[in-house]
Amino acid sequence: MPPRPDETPPTERPAASARLVGIAIVFGALAGCVAALTYLLMGAVSDLVWSVSDARWYVFVAIMIGGTLLAALRPALDDASVDAQLAESADPRAVRWRRTAILGAAAVVAVGFGGSIGPEAGLLAVVAELSALVSHAIARNVAEERLIGRSGSAAALAGLYGSPPGAAAYDDDTLSPPKALPFLAAVAGFGAFLATVRSLGHGGVDLGLPDYRFESALDLLRAVVPALVAGAIAYAFVHVRPQLARLLGRVGTPRAQTLVGSLAFAALAAAWPLVRFSGHEEFGEVVDYAAESAWLTLLLLSVAKLLATALCVSSGWLGGEFFPLMFAGAAAGAATIPVVPGLATTAAVAAGVGAATAIGLRKPLAALLIGALMLGGVGLVPLLVGAAVGVALLRAFPPGSPEHG
Repeated sequence: MPPRPDETPPTERPAASARLVGIAIVFGALAGCVAALTYLLMGAVSDLVWSVSDARWYVFVAIMIGGTLLAALRPALDDASVDAQLAESADPRAVRWRRTAILGAAAVVAVGFGGSIGPEAGLLAVVAELSALVSHAIARNVAEERLIGRSGSAAALAGLYGSPPGAAAYDDDTLSPPKALPFLAAVAGFGAFLATVRSLGHGGVDLGLPDYRFESALDLLRAVVPALVAGAIAYAFVHVRPQLARLLGRVGTPRAQTLVGSLAFAALAAAWPLVRFSGHEEFGEVVDYAAESAWLTLLLLSVAKLLATALCVSSGWLGGEFFPLMFAGAAAGAATIPVVPGLATTAAVAAGVGAATAIGLRKPLAALLIGALMLGGVGLVPLLVGAAVGVALLRAFPPGSPEHG
């Protein structure tokens, strides 16, 4: 009986395995390089847009310009969440170049004009088109097509998050043996992404966290409070986001929904400009507020940040949620410092990040793996406590199926 097109003949398996490893590594590196160039393009657009003025009126105007551009592109953006793109990447043959190009353009606009979202969607859109082209050129069977698609996504996310294991686990929150090849692609993509951005003069982001050393079991208990507060705010975000989407759905056409949502986001950002952008480059503001003992400001900032993200995601501002959740979790965790004697700033921030990202993404393993490397290994124990609290809250109060990625 002849093998199916997606099966490897037994006599060819060793050579085929070597070929698959080669595809994962080489294409992962290529995807990482392309993702890095896309990321730098987003940064260039953002620098251009926001170099004009820091005035609040300009914040409002710039965001509305971005919202108007997105409204024009909106018909092609439905069901274009990060999770939906990851699902599509498993089958590069299904990628449609015109829609992919529009998704990439929309993501650049969303990030460049200050959206409270991460750049994941744009990187995945561009890499998806690259995966389709490479798959058409070299794939011999369905298995290779799927490997190319998954390798591209893993490589792009690994470069952005700085976490190959987190990127490999992101799609289904597991690191099972079948993830070995996507993990290799993620490692290659991370290396290529880092080399590309550094060769073009873009350094890494310093989160500015103070040094921290775990000293006793009491530190575990201290980390529970910031994790609970950050987890509660993230849990509220999970519920508010789909409700905002339904509320905007009553406005009328998708384009009208984008304009109305953009108007609300622009007003919020004009009142508090710090809610713009993804949040990872603004992370130092959380540490500064904590140093100034601005506890209420930190708590309000956490809520405002996730409200801004919910408005963006619900109204067609295409992007990811990890970085805003990370920022909001850090702010919420830091806000609990005065009520927990002996709680260090870094421990409070890390616990908040762990809980908020685990609940907001509903992918605790991926959130933990990404958070551990994003924080540079600082505050690993409280990060683990935060993730554990997030898992406990998810199991005790299941939020239901996500409506957006």
